[in-house]
Amino acid sequence: MNSFYAQLRGKRLRQTLVRSLFMGVASFICCFYLNGQEMPVIDSNPQALAQSGGDSTATQGSSSSTTDSSSNPSIVSSRNDSSSSSSADTQAQAQGGVANPYGAQPSQAESTPNVETKEQPGSKNPKEISKEEVLGPKTGIYFGVFGGAAFPMSNGISALNSPPLFSAGGQTHGDTAGVGGVQVGYNFSGYKLDSQGKYWLQPAAQFEAYYIGQENISSTLVGGVAGTPMTHTPYAFNTELNMGIFVADGLIRFVNPTKIVPYLGGGIGGAYLASSGTNMIAPNGANLLFGHSYSQGAFVGQGLAGVQYNFTDHWSAFIEYKILWIKETEFSYLMYSGNSMLIKYPQSFNMALGGIRYNF
Repeated sequence: MNSFYAQLRGKRLRQTLVRSLFMGVASFICCFYLNGQEMPVIDSNPQALAQSGGDSTATQGSSSSTTDSSSNPSIVSSRNDSSSSSSADTQAQAQGGVANPYGAQPSQAESTPNVETKEQPGSKNPKEISKEEVLGPKTGIYFGVFGGAAFPMSNGISALNSPPLFSAGGQTHGDTAGVGGVQVGYNFSGYKLDSQGKYWLQPAAQFEAYYIGQENISSTLVGGVAGTPMTHTPYAFNTELNMGIFVADGLIRFVNPTKIVPYLGGGIGGAYLASSGTNMIAPNGANLLFGHSYSQGAFVGQGLAGVQYNFTDHWSAFIEYKILWIKETEFSYLMYSGNSMLIKYPQSFNMALGGIRYNF
């Protein structure tokens, strides 16, 4: 009986020791685990409680996302890219720039630096290319007025009367005469001379009508009646000529990048000549002619060279030189004797002119 109680008491003692050892180990593990955890602080403020709940939710979301990212490599890669973008934004903010709050990459237009392109010499922006360089010089009708002076050249003159046979000849001398006229023309399409369209040859056609007024012509005619001793008698001759000239010209203009445009041209046409106040004085002082007014037509030709300055697309001024030749003109003057005196003299002039043109 005593032995039975002794065994029971020993068994309970062993159970007590095992239970105490287990409780001690459990208490040690709990203390070790709780030592690394942050104990929550309970606050009666509702806002603090709501914020605490939000932080707890964020913590749980962060832990779950960390777990997911560790198990999925693509998520890890995207997070690394996001971290790089966040680091770049942080550096930009440290350097004084404005960080992108969403971590988005800048667009190509924003990331590309402004590089100033240097234009090649002689190249132009298409907006700066003029119409002349693309289509050539302006075409169309133009109108002009001009004036100047005509300087007569020395020309031969001859007088003939029959019967009796009378002949005499000499050289004419003329005074400077005034010139005034108008012109109308048309500029045609030009011919390009270079690949950049800066130099052009532009043809044009124009009609001119101008007046040369009050040219005083004088000469000493030497001659006489054939078969008599008086074959070298001097006769004084003088007359006044007024001329209307009508010429159709062809021109070629050398258009260039400047406003100064040189040109050359020439033409043919006709002239209307009016002679008045004609006298032929014999050595004895007698006037052999009545001195009436006479008129005659003649063929003319001229050459010209000029330069025009373009003020605008419509207005221009020009100066030019002309040489005018009038075919030998024959006037038949009535003499006091009842006969007619045929006097031939060609006319030629150097002219200096200036004027303005309007291009429509």
